[in-house]
Formats: sequence, structure tokens, C-alpha cells
Amino acid sequence: MKQSAKPLESFKLSEQAKGIQDRLSAKIQSELFKQDGKIPFSQFMQMALYEPGLGYYQNNLHKFGEKGDFITAPEMGSNFAKCLARSIRQFFHDSPSTEPTPSRVLLEIGAGSGILAVNLLMELEQLDALPDQYLILEPSAQLKNQQKSLLKKRLPDYFSNIEWISQLPEKLQGLILANEVVDAIPCERVRRVDGQWRQLGVSYANGDFNDCLMTPVDVDDLPSLLSRECGENCYPDDYTTEYRPLAKGWIKALANSLDSGAILLIDYGYSESEFYHLQRVQGSLRCFISHHSHSQPLQYVGLQDITAHVDFSQIARIAYENALEISGYTSQAGFLLENGITEISDERAQNQTPEQRYQTSQELQKLLMPGQMGEVIKVILLSKNLETQIKGFTLQDHLHRL
Repeated sequence: MKQSAKPLESFKLSEQAKGIQDRLSAKIQSELFKQDGKIPFSQFMQMALYEPGLGYYQNNLHKFGEKGDFITAPEMGSNFAKCLARSIRQFFHDSPSTEPTPSRVLLEIGAGSGILAVNLLMELEQLDALPDQYLILEPSAQLKNQQKSLLKKRLPDYFSNIEWISQLPEKLQGLILANEVVDAIPCERVRRVDGQWRQLGVSYANGDFNDCLMTPVDVDDLPSLLSRECGENCYPDDYTTEYRPLAKGWIKALANSLDSGAILLIDYGYSESEFYHLQRVQGSLRCFISHHSHSQPLQYVGLQDITAHVDFSQIARIAYENALEISGYTSQAGFLLENGITEISDERAQNQTPEQRYQTSQELQKLLMPGQMGEVIKVILLSKNLETQIKGFTLQDHLHRL
């Protein structure tokens, strides 16, 4: 994701954007009225992102790419998808299905603009590893229409093999892919106040949404590091962070859907010890609007993305509790390097202009460098009844960090 130095107050909103913001704000205020003036932050985030027709991922404002609010790895070029295709090719080659047909199913959750699906399928075709069926589970009607238009235009011969679904299938044999999805699952925020963890909520006064303190949090509901006994490493007052209880149901649903195969999650995040480090005093919550990154989620309601990094230790625990194996955990850099990103780029450079080679170099830096996406984005592989290894997790094996 990109950010700029543009001041937050300098954004000029279109009339359409103002209308969306006003209508969504009114809906949230209505919920506040029903709940004595306070709602949990997770409920605010849910409405801000997913309220039908108005939430950030549900309205029809542009979101992805240079003209949108942020750029994900697939939007930068095709190198990310080419590497992913090489890992998936091995999975399909080494994982024969017990069912007759379709035997090779790839399910993408939250397909964004659709560009990852396009580049991934084009590369799988080159590798003679096209799935028999490509499923897309997309909650946004606006994005679904955008995806359909792009995929039909770019992949007309394969388009009949693509299906948009509204719920997870039963007894799926194949691969489930989710790139930058978990970070958009609504989270709870907590703050340390007078030696207690208090839930952070949202209120409304004087024309603005505001942070507010809610009831103390039951320590049994918190991640283990937050619920530990205080000692010399006790969290200080005003320490603010996030946790994601809704991830439990989400991972459980994926586990129940998968009969055999794997779940590949790619997202910003850390292991628990890094996520809840004493020095991370303001948590990881970030917002994105017009390539500007900031930490004010109560502004620009419905017009900005709201994310929080992923606690991958939590994801691993939930997976284990739902009979999934944790088969791999690495950085994005490690995953891409093991799947040949430098070789792919070198081969493509032979037919590129100097300007194109420069753009590729910039893309690689953003994808691989520690100060960019290389280390902060992680890749975790969860599996069920999977007898093979998927390429990408041995060059930088980070399983011990979970």
C-alpha cells in the first residue's frame, strides 16, 4: 500500500462521496441511539466497511490502483501473480482429487479489482495448470461487477469456468486463496486504563464521531500476552491495541468448507510476540484514502479503508483448534524468492525497454524489501488431508515464530 505526504484535511470530496458519508453517518448514529450512545469499535468498523450500498467495500467509489486509495501487490504488476502461479501449479500437480470432476478447484476470497485473478489464470495457462473451476467469493456487488467485466474481457475462453458464489462451498477439494482479506475483518480495540483493559468504543458529539471507553474486558477473552499477570513487563497505561475475535468464526468456516487441500492467507501482520510488543503502544490500526495513510478511523466514514495487522499466532491457534495443519509460515519476500521472482524478472527484462526495466525494478523493491512489503506481509499455509508440500515456505521458514 502506498502513502503520500498530502495533509489529511486537504482532500476534496465529490458530491457523491459526501452523500455516501452523510447517509452512512446517519445510520451509525441511529445504532448509537439504540445502544445508549456507545457502540463497540468492531461494530463501527463493520458498518464503515460493509454496510450495504454505503460501506467502503460496498459503495461504487473507486478503490484500487493509482486512481484509488491504495495499491496491493497484484496491482503493481504481474510478478506477484506469476510466483503465486508456480506455487499453485505444484499444488495441483501433487494433489490429485478423490472426486471425479472438477478435480482442480481454486477459490479466491475477496478478489478486489480482479487483476490478481486475471494474471494468475493467464500464468497458470502458460504453465499448463489451469484449474477446472475458479470460484470467487466476493461480498461487494460493485466489485463483483468490476471483476466480471475485467475477467470476461481478458479471459473470454476461460470465463465459463469462473463462478461467483455467495457462500463457501461444501467439501471443497482444492485451494482457498485470500490476499489482504483478514486485515479487513473488523477488530476490537482495547486500551490500558488504571491497570485494566477497557474496550474502546465509538460515540457521537458536536457533529463528530469520537473514541470512548466502554466496560472492562474479561481477560479470558483477550490474547494470552495481554491477559498475563503484571510484572516488570506489564503494559503501561494508555497502551492501545487490537484483537480480532471474529477471525475465529471465519477460520472455522473455511476449515468446515475444506474437505482436502489448503488455505493460503497473505496479509500484513506479525506473530503474537511482535504484534503485542511493549513498544507498539498505539497498535497497528491504519486507514487509507487517496494513497494517504493515517490513524484516524472515525473520519471519512465509508470513504476510506480501515485495516489492522493480523496476529498470525492467533490464526495458527484457531486453525489448529479446527483440525487444520499449519504447513508453512514465511515472509512475502521469502515466498516470492523461492518461487523464482528474480528469475522471472530477469527473463522478462530481455524483452523490455529501459523504462519497463526500471518499473520492474521498482516493483521488486516494493514487493521484497524489508522497509516495503517484503517482511511485514506474511504468508501462512493451512491444510487438511494434504500429503504434499507447497513451494514457498522453506527458504525463509518462520514457523518457529508462531
